[in-house]
Amino acid sequence: GIISRRLAGKLRYLDSREDEQVRGITMKSSAISLLFMKDNQEHLINLIDSPGHVDFSSEVSTAVRLCDGCIIVVDAVEGVCPQTHAVLRQAWLENIRPVLVINKIDRLILELKFTPQEAYSHLKNILEQVNAITATLFTSQILEKRAEKDTDVQLNPDPANRDQVYDWSTGLEYTDDSHLYFSPDQGNVVFASAIDGWGFGIEHFAKLYSQKMGIKLSILLNT
Repeated sequence: GIISRRLAGKLRYLDSREDEQVRGITMKSSAISLLFMKDNQEHLINLIDSPGHVDFSSEVSTAVRLCDGCIIVVDAVEGVCPQTHAVLRQAWLENIRPVLVINKIDRLILELKFTPQEAYSHLKNILEQVNAITATLFTSQILEKRAEKDTDVQLNPDPANRDQVYDWSTGLEYTDDSHLYFSPDQGNVVFASAIDGWGFGIEHFAKLYSQKMGIKLSILLNT
């Protein structure tokens, strides 16, 4: 963030170190407090910008433990990388709610010259890859709990259950995991271009068409 016009490009809130600016990457976690207005109520948001490069994963681990939620940024062109898997796993283990931001949408248009259908298919593929990682984390958690339960039963058998049929189910089929996945209609996916200073979710277009066409917002969000 720029402090003033006079200091534009010189003084910054984040990535303030000289080596970070030279290399164009975040190397050290830094924090900033932002005032956000929602429904005439003021909210103070403490934002921690942590490195995305795998060499600085320890910075991410420290930052995650201080947060209630996280924003996971994925490059729209490069897609899901090994570090994406690592930060998703860290967020999962710390039980914090992530929001997925697919950044550099402008590159799909200006560099790759994608048609609307090609851009849609590309973004859909990124979303599916991220959700596949989430599904793996969820499945692993359920299987670990089942393994712990089986171990406990073996160590502390109940004579009353000796003749009962063993339940081979893992518990996956009975668990509702729909809220765990990233989906634009759940409001946890944002499409953005940080360099151009814009970002949107489908609710923004739903509000626009709701006013333009006179259709209830709830109906548009569910279609």
